[in-house]
Amino acid sequence: MIDERKSRGWTADDGLVGDSPPMRALADRVERVAKSGLPVLVRGETGTGKELVARAIHRRSRRSGPFVSENCAALADSLLEAELFGHEQGAFTGADRARDGLFARAHGGTLFIDEVGDMSPAMQAKLLRVLQDGEVRRLGGQRVRTFDVRVIAATHKDLEALVRQGLFREDLLFRLAVLEVRVPALRERPEDLPPLVEHFLRRQAAESGQPPLLLSDQALDALMAHAWPGNVRELENAVRVAALFSQGGVLDPAALPFRRAAPAQAAAPDHQLSYQELRDLLEERERAYVREVLATSHGNKAEAARRLGVTRYALYRTLRRLGIDAGDDVGVELEPAIAM
Repeated sequence: MIDERKSRGWTADDGLVGDSPPMRALADRVERVAKSGLPVLVRGETGTGKELVARAIHRRSRRSGPFVSENCAALADSLLEAELFGHEQGAFTGADRARDGLFARAHGGTLFIDEVGDMSPAMQAKLLRVLQDGEVRRLGGQRVRTFDVRVIAATHKDLEALVRQGLFREDLLFRLAVLEVRVPALRERPEDLPPLVEHFLRRQAAESGQPPLLLSDQALDALMAHAWPGNVRELENAVRVAALFSQGGVLDPAALPFRRAAPAQAAAPDHQLSYQELRDLLEERERAYVREVLATSHGNKAEAARRLGVTRYALYRTLRRLGIDAGDDVGVELEPAIAM
């Protein structure tokens, strides 16, 4: 007889770390949900890894097509509609050529719609129509196309509460939440924190080309005492910042951004950072690194994407998120945001 605990779990490709009871239950749920082609709603707080869970579902499914994703909170309605459904040439200013939307690109695979709770009522109605009919029409076009796409949506919001407030369509909720997967918060699985920290230290070492820092008992105690409102994303950012300011091959607890530095640690942060300040600091470092790669690639986006280890599509999304545009001195001209 097969041992269910040994037959189910996370792989290195999943990017999910943890063997706590909540994570074992999540792995079991993912395995079972993946076997179906029904829509899935992934629920969880910000920073818990909902997209990683969606990718794990797709990876274990029988679908041979691609996994594509979009964040509803990142785009205005007009851009989101064209991004999801595609557009014809001349459909709007800057649409110099026709382009397929994500439904078409995800044919045979999975479309992940993140932060669906932030979608406007107008876009909710359009998405519902597409899901009901199984057909999509490009913005500005007349031709209707069928698609074979499994939709996985995600949200950190209470959609039922939004339904009661008239802010989210109940019929769309029923369409999206045929199957549900809940991702546990970090505070619900504290035993996973040490392996998570070790995982992030190894990743930091691989990026810097240096040996991984050791995790001291003092640093681990400080990490275990924190509430982690930003969950795993906040933990990763905190480890990155602490690794930057640590010396002597050991993760310095005084360098953790949510602790006040000791007087002797002049190199460590000298004040307690909020989660937003932490995110801003990491984003600024990311922006500087991406600019450097673009400059050394002489404006060749394909080469820059190769050096960064991402696709050109992912690079365009990163440039837009970081606010790097044609006006910057990196010599890179971005395609219209809608064409990503």
